[in-house]
Order: sequence, then structure tokens, then C-alpha cells
Amino acid sequence: MFLFLIYPLLLFFVANGIDRSDTISILSSTFSLGLYFFFLQTKLYVFENRFWMFLCYSVILRCFVLGSHPNLSDDIYRYLFDAKLLFNGFSPYVQTPSAWIVANQMPFEDMKELLTNMNSPNYFSVYPLLLLSIFLIGFVLNSLLQTQFLGIQIIFLLFDFLNLNLIRRYYPKESFHFYWIYFANPLVIIEGVSQMHPEILFVPWLLVFVQTNHLWIRELAMIILTQFKINTVLFLLGFSHQRKKILYGAFGILLSLVVWKITVFSNLESQGSRGIGLFFHSFRFAGILEPIFYIPLHSIGYSYLSGILSLSTFAFLLINLFLYEKFLSLPIERRLFLLYTIFLLFSPVIHSWYWILFVILGMICRINPILQTLVIILAFLSYLIYVSELYFYLYWILSLIGFGIYGIKEINYLRKTAIPWQS
Repeated sequence: MFLFLIYPLLLFFVANGIDRSDTISILSSTFSLGLYFFFLQTKLYVFENRFWMFLCYSVILRCFVLGSHPNLSDDIYRYLFDAKLLFNGFSPYVQTPSAWIVANQMPFEDMKELLTNMNSPNYFSVYPLLLLSIFLIGFVLNSLLQTQFLGIQIIFLLFDFLNLNLIRRYYPKESFHFYWIYFANPLVIIEGVSQMHPEILFVPWLLVFVQTNHLWIRELAMIILTQFKINTVLFLLGFSHQRKKILYGAFGILLSLVVWKITVFSNLESQGSRGIGLFFHSFRFAGILEPIFYIPLHSIGYSYLSGILSLSTFAFLLINLFLYEKFLSLPIERRLFLLYTIFLLFSPVIHSWYWILFVILGMICRINPILQTLVIILAFLSYLIYVSELYFYLYWILSLIGFGIYGIKEINYLRKTAIPWQS
């Protein structure tokens, strides 16, 4: 049991001490977390059949990162800025933060500080209203506790506690090794609870989407997912070809897009030039296959098109996959896992926290713990790109190797599986 007492301390020191601008800090944190996570899963027999103890331990791991400063990402400052605008009766979609500060000569307390720390002061908000509402609740709790981040971290901890309970409820007879993949995953704990990235908010709705047999519940889960992040619209392909199911899914997406139109996309021109259009540009923390497009386009001066080309290829593959009968014969969790894998391959931007949904889908698809550990290492190594662009292609090669391992396994599974599945 002593070995398990070291792990929360390791999480604490990494969450509070990792420096994304320092190579040694990133490397030591990445491999210590990844390897220790893998090592401890070989010692889970100490919990025997006492799940309550295992659950308490998982919660304690998360409590050890509460109060840590979000030093790996500055997204939280934009979330807080938008949430504070909402709290005071302003729309976050009308002006950029910089323009709002100029227009309001006497801004609310600490708004200028948030502006200084965010990475997108000259861009319109791309965050949907439902997501900002969660941060609004966290902002109110921050005010009550007289703290800057702890209130939001507590909200995220409560959501993740819900995730742990839903996993146990939907998968009650699994081994501790199965649960360990999510319950003690450093990527989930640090990127989710400590750094407050919203992917862990998606998990309960994703689990409901996979587990329910009721179309209207699945449709509701789909609407909520797409109101947290628009790229989850790809899970629409999780519905089968049956007309009734397609209509249910399409209606949910249409309703969700209407909400997006009257909020985030209320000004399409602004969003296209200084909003969500930003993500169609080429970032050096790009998708796994994006460099294949970027390198030749960069040589002729059109590198900004690489993101658009990546997404176009992604859409082409999705259409072909949806028309492939053997894909539709797979269990729904396998379908979603393949869809999200392709998304990670072709998205213009891949951050470390994007891998959280990959972790949960990989867990319920029973992906090998060794490969799950590789995902943890790949995710945290992505911070090397903030140190120097020279690390980009090294990380790219490592990612291709990692995805190659997954890809070969999944392609073989897809080729061999032809089990009719009703979902």
C-alpha cells in the first residue's frame, strides 16, 4: 500500500511544479507519471474486493491537485472572462475582450488581469453557452471562497466524481485494471481537475450515449455533447442507418446548431475572421497527419490551407466509413472510438486534453493498458512544442508510431468483425 501513497504526492508535485517552457520538467513529469501509472496497475490486488476503498483512493488522487495553478494552459482565463461577462449581463459573443475593455473604461475588478493572461484577447469567443454556464457556476463559487480557481476545480471534481460512479454503474463487473485506466489516469486528473479543461464534462453524456437504448435519451445526450463542443457532432455517425434513428439524430443536431447560431455564430463574419475560423489555420501543435499537408503547402506559401485540407480529408473518410456496412455492425463504443481516432488524426489542432475522450472510449473498448500508457506519454510530451518548434517533428513521429499501433489493431478488428449489432 505504501507505493500507492507515493502516487498522489507525485500528482501534486507535477500539477504544481511542471513548467511547459522547460524540457527537463516536461520529460521528467511525463515519464514519471506514465510509468508509475503503469507500474501501479500491476499492484491493484491490494484493494482485493473493496471497491469503496478503490473509489475513495481515486477521489483522494483528485483532491491532491485541487488548488494548483493552471500553469499548463491559459484557456481558463478566457473561460473566466466570458463567464464574468455573462454574470454581469453582457454577451461574450458581441465583442472581443480587447474591444470590450476599451469600450468599458471602468471594467469590473480583475478583468484586465484576465485579459493580460489569456491567449485570445483579439478573438471572438468560440465557447458555447452551456459550457460557459459551468464556468459561471465556478466563478460564483470562486467569489464565495475568495479564490481564483479553486471554485471551478471543485465543480470539475464533482463532475468527475459523477463520471467515476457512472463508470461503475454501467460496467459493474469489471476488474480494478479496467477501472484504473480512467480512475487513476494522470491525464484525466491533471488536465481535467487541475487545469480545468472541459473534456471531463463530456464523459457522463458520452457514457449515457453509449449505454442507453432509448433514442430520445441518446438524442438528448447528443444535444448536450454538441453544446459543450461542436466537434462532438461527429458522434452522430454512432446512430445506425435506420431511418427513424437517423431522423432522431439529425433533429437533435439541427436543434443544437440553432442554439449555436443564435449564440456563438450570431455574427458569422466575425467568427470566420477572428473566432472559430482561427482553428482552420495551421498550428505547430497540429493534428497527427496535418504535417503531410503542411510541408508541401508551406514550401509554396499556402501553409494556412493545411488545416482546411485536413478537415476536408476527414469529412471524406467519415462519409465513406458511414457507408461501410461492417462499420455499422460494430458495437457503438467501437464506432465512436474509431470516429474519434480519425478526428485526432485529421484535426488541425491537437492539445493534450483532447486525449481524455480517447482514454474513456479506449477503456470501454478494452484497449491494452500498455497502449493507454503510451497515450498518457504522448499527451504530456505535446507540451514540448511550447518549448521549441524543433520538437514538433519528433513528436509527430512518436505520434505516428503510437497511432500506428492502435491503427493496426483497429483495422484488423474491423476486418474480422461482422457481428450484427442493434443500437
